[in-house]
Amino acid sequence: MGEDRTVIQEPVALWSEGSRIGAELYFPEGLDGPAPAIMLCHGWGGERPMLGPYARAFARRGYIVLEIDYRGWGTSDGKIIPAADTPPLLEAGEQTLNVRVLRKITDPLDQTTDIRNGLGFLFSDPRVDPERIGIWGTSYGGGHSIHVAANEPRIRCAVGQIGSYEPAPEFLPMCRQRLGDKARGLIDPSVPQGIDPLPGLLGTPDLARMLGYSPLQAAAKIRAPTLIIDAEYEELFDRMANGKAVFDTISQNAVAHYHTFPGKHYDVYNQFWADAVALACDWFDEHLRTVN
Repeated sequence: MGEDRTVIQEPVALWSEGSRIGAELYFPEGLDGPAPAIMLCHGWGGERPMLGPYARAFARRGYIVLEIDYRGWGTSDGKIIPAADTPPLLEAGEQTLNVRVLRKITDPLDQTTDIRNGLGFLFSDPRVDPERIGIWGTSYGGGHSIHVAANEPRIRCAVGQIGSYEPAPEFLPMCRQRLGDKARGLIDPSVPQGIDPLPGLLGTPDLARMLGYSPLQAAAKIRAPTLIIDAEYEELFDRMANGKAVFDTISQNAVAHYHTFPGKHYDVYNQFWADAVALACDWFDEHLRTVN
């Protein structure tokens, strides 16, 4: 499948709800005609450089690949909110005011919106065959890939790798408290910054925005062929309540496959990296190479 092909890396201009998004396309040299494409979704605290090896591997296989930084991460614009002493913004148009720029917030609703806008870029690119677009996500981005595939019927196939697909029940009380705290202005700034850290993870989770975000529930709407890749000894969350539960849900309505590697979460990025990439490539080849 041309795995020795030279890969071209091209920065592109991408916007998401008025924010400039750091984005790059990868594609094989000598691309001929509209080609199948893959949207990549990175995990919690991840940025585009960690996706580069995946993008290049998929591009060598003949795919156009788009990777992005979510808003507030990497080379993308931060989230802008008015400073607390700003007068009410009651008129449309340009204004000069003091703002606060927030960065490194893990907000699944903003992030899945950025992914949807990335897909909008792919669907409208003349080099891409809009009938053959897939999505791949890893870790927290694995959940995003399932959430987006469930809500974008044009996605032809999906891959979720070592994904977190359902907020842990013990977080719900704090999520509800943060929703109230934000609504009442008890958090300064009103979007969390530097609070509620999780050990070993970068950035600030916006717990209030995680209420109602459930890729597991969304999975019931998926009709596209979906591959779920898990670590057999996943230590960050219960894989049976996440990846396996998502697979069981999707397989009721669509072609699905569940594969585990005999290791822990980060082993999939290390000793099982090549095998996981090969598995995903084979899945995309099977479901994106032809138009039904």
